[in-house]
Amino acid sequence: MQKKLIRAAFILMVALSPFFNLNGQEGYTNHDDLSARLNQLAREFPAVATLESLDKTNGGKEIWLLSIGTGDLENRPAIAVAGGVSGEYPVGTELALLFAEKILENSGDDRVKELLSETTFYVFPDMNPDARAQFFSRLRYERTGNAYPPHSVERNARLAEDPYRDLNGDNMITMMRTEDPSGEWITHPKDPRVMVRASFEKGETGKYTLKPEGIDSDMYDLFNMHREGMVDFNKNFTFQYPAFTPRAGEHAVSEIESRAIADFLFESKNVFAVVGFGPADNLTAPLTYNERAASGRMVTGILQEDAKVNSMVSNKYSGLVSTEGATGKSGTDGDFFQWAYFHYGRFSFSTPGWWVPASEGGSSNPEINFLEWAESEGLENVFVPWQEVEHPDYPGQKTEVGGIAPFVMNNPPYEIVERSAGEHFNFLLELAEMRPVTDIVNVRTERLGRDLHRVTVDIFNEGVFPTVTELGERVRWVQKTVVNFDPDEGQELVSGKRVEVLDRIEGKGRYECSWLVRGRGEIKIRAGAESTGFKEIEINL
Repeated sequence: MQKKLIRAAFILMVALSPFFNLNGQEGYTNHDDLSARLNQLAREFPAVATLESLDKTNGGKEIWLLSIGTGDLENRPAIAVAGGVSGEYPVGTELALLFAEKILENSGDDRVKELLSETTFYVFPDMNPDARAQFFSRLRYERTGNAYPPHSVERNARLAEDPYRDLNGDNMITMMRTEDPSGEWITHPKDPRVMVRASFEKGETGKYTLKPEGIDSDMYDLFNMHREGMVDFNKNFTFQYPAFTPRAGEHAVSEIESRAIADFLFESKNVFAVVGFGPADNLTAPLTYNERAASGRMVTGILQEDAKVNSMVSNKYSGLVSTEGATGKSGTDGDFFQWAYFHYGRFSFSTPGWWVPASEGGSSNPEINFLEWAESEGLENVFVPWQEVEHPDYPGQKTEVGGIAPFVMNNPPYEIVERSAGEHFNFLLELAEMRPVTDIVNVRTERLGRDLHRVTVDIFNEGVFPTVTELGERVRWVQKTVVNFDPDEGQELVSGKRVEVLDRIEGKGRYECSWLVRGRGEIKIRAGAESTGFKEIEINL
């Protein structure tokens, strides 16, 4: 009841505020409300959910982790769910939060109850709380990075000399176009509101320059570079780290938030899959095997067997989630999605969670497609009409400010978010039910004479996922299946290994283990890994 009151109060607040009630996006959750809802979940479901703060960002906001499950959370398969991977996708935080609420609210259901006793969910609802705060601020712009101690993005030792400037007074940072015969941009022939690059092949001549709304205070021809220091969480990881580029940080994993999640996940050996809500998308368009990229000294392409799993999961996703308009996006340098696969060694899946549905006109231009869809849905305030302004950097040149409003192309109205959350809830449940699970089956004992026995068992993976990724076999941090054979004191192990480490076992696959033992008594066999669970049996000879 208290959670519903908190939620209702927040919706009332945003409905009354002109700065939140834009573009049909009221209902999104700011950081304070997010924290309140997470704390309420921990209080309401203490036997199933544990909330902790991994750290605080430089902006003073908690980096939350909600661990969900019953029993021994660390020694059975786990899925890590990360929202807020990129600051311009607040929808990702909503989907992660709503998943946590839905699974806990349904924790008494037989299916969910059984799943929570066998699977752990680590939910990181918002890895970009400082960046996401811009969605709720008086001045709206698509900020991608968390707070960072003041520094120069261009490394010129000059700080905050080029802040954001709202030139038309609408509390949003959009774009500005300036008439310039040497410009590269023209208006789209189908919709003059939309700007496109002039095509040399079509004989088109540019008419405008196009830049973000602002003033070039530092005279570097770069606008809005120093509003505040910021580093993108999604550019700060070790795989193909984009060193010396804006918002990538001083070095890989230099930031509080990227270190916090990386440290936790490296210690969490039970995670078999990571699901992130962010710009990359390998769920509607699975990664494909490229022999050259996959076989180099530095692996930069998904391995062949892992690509098959990605394709299988993609088919599952497309059958459960509305994917109309999805185009699929590969990862970018330094991003979380690729780090989770290439350096953490786990199955890594990423999705924006929502795409603009295809327009009836079938335009290939994403802005035209969006504007047509928004009109069909009756959405208002999604476009700022071009308005002429006096600009000190372009005296004597006509300069106009306008364009698509911040955030609206990546984040739908909230009623669509709630529908999408239900679909993603079902997908994550089915993903968990496909987890790798170790079992010991087909136990055989054979008397060979003179008190000698042969013991044979099959180590069976009863899940659909393999026990480790193909790449994980090369990453030492990924735990493989370990088989321990423990005879009684009076017994002698004649052949076979007391401890055997098994390579990857495919879904529904098995591996035969056999031992010769002299003497009578009780034998214990234990097999498994943190990411597949453990199974132990006893055999009396």
